[in-house]
Amino acid sequence: MQHWMNSGPVVVGGVGGSGTRVIAAILGDIGYYIGSDLNKALDNLWFTLLFKRPRWFHRQSNLQDEVNKGLSLFEKIMLRERGLTSGDYRFLASALWEIMRYGHDHLGSGWGMWPLKRIQTILMHGRQAVASYVGWGWKEPNTHIFLEYLARYFTDMKYVFVIRHGLVMALSKNQAQLYNWGSLFGVQQPASAQTIPALSLEYWIKANQRAIAIGKELLRERFYVVNFDQLQKSPVEEVEKLLTFLACDVHDGLRIHRLSKRIPLPEYPARYQKSDLSCFPAHYLDDVRKLGFEIETE
Repeated sequence: MQHWMNSGPVVVGGVGGSGTRVIAAILGDIGYYIGSDLNKALDNLWFTLLFKRPRWFHRQSNLQDEVNKGLSLFEKIMLRERGLTSGDYRFLASALWEIMRYGHDHLGSGWGMWPLKRIQTILMHGRQAVASYVGWGWKEPNTHIFLEYLARYFTDMKYVFVIRHGLVMALSKNQAQLYNWGSLFGVQQPASAQTIPALSLEYWIKANQRAIAIGKELLRERFYVVNFDQLQKSPVEEVEKLLTFLACDVHDGLRIHRLSKRIPLPEYPARYQKSDLSCFPAHYLDDVRKLGFEIETE
């Protein structure tokens, strides 16, 4: 087994739409193996298949044990280990059946043939050469929901948590996490389109506060927060900080410059600056500021 396989993974997550794709692209660019079944957003679809199952998550009485079973299977798949157990196949079959029937979000995304394609890529996943990789990991925004379990299973994991301006997120079309996981935080399901922004911001605040608290407590120096707004404003400096966290060479100016080109330019004016913010309670706006974001008007 290659040396990098014995080191802990680098995992990337955040509320959906936070900019995690950019971090995954950087990981791949600097030589990390992030999976062989990815979508355009660079989500690891094996993780999606196994874990983005709210019905399964909510009904478990012994969640730690069940999540550990899934993480053990996922680790074997990622590290190209042979010898899946009968328990591994049962877990895989359960995920297959559930997503075939219900999908992995409130819109039913992924139902039908989608999970069968994931199973095919898992079973066809060969033991190709891995010597060229500097490490391994994956990106899937929903990993932050499992952060406590990940931290306990992977004792040498590093976690990159991406956080984007809450008002931009609240006005985004990407609200799958609100519907999938809102109840974990006591956030109501939207009753109409008009209620989505305020509920989305409530979810954003609570999900980010929770992830940061868990990360600081369980991972400490192995937990890193990327403020996406700051990444857009100062890409070279922020990429250098990220590479330092990953223990990568930060003296290669050309590489840092190249990686910084992956960062999209900030939107101006920001989406929220064109919108009426009266639907957001004042204390929600205070929480946005406390999480590191200014609220500017045109």
